[in-house]
Amino acid sequence: MKNIIIALTLLLTIAIASVPAFAGDNDGKLNLNTATVEQLVAIDGIDQPMAEAIIELRTENEEFVDMDELLDVDGIDSTLLRKLSKFLFLEPASSCNC
Repeated sequence: MKNIIIALTLLLTIAIASVPAFAGDNDGKLNLNTATVEQLVAIDGIDQPMAEAIIELRTENEEFVDMDELLDVDGIDSTLLRKLSKFLFLEPASSCNC
């Protein structure tokens, strides 16, 4: 019984944590310039190493200005990029006039 309660608590925590990933902005899409690793991993097609590489690339470039920049991440090709465009959008994270 204790294991079931722990498992349910874990599932509920994951469900609650993933809600902000798609809530609110741009028809429920996630802003690539503010997304966390956890939010990115919640998207089908993005695993932990890929999510970390996306965040690293964003940090190096200060922010993304074009979705095609994701093609620089190992494992992301044009097919996956098209799929990801259903879940992601770009909005400047800062007051950058990029």
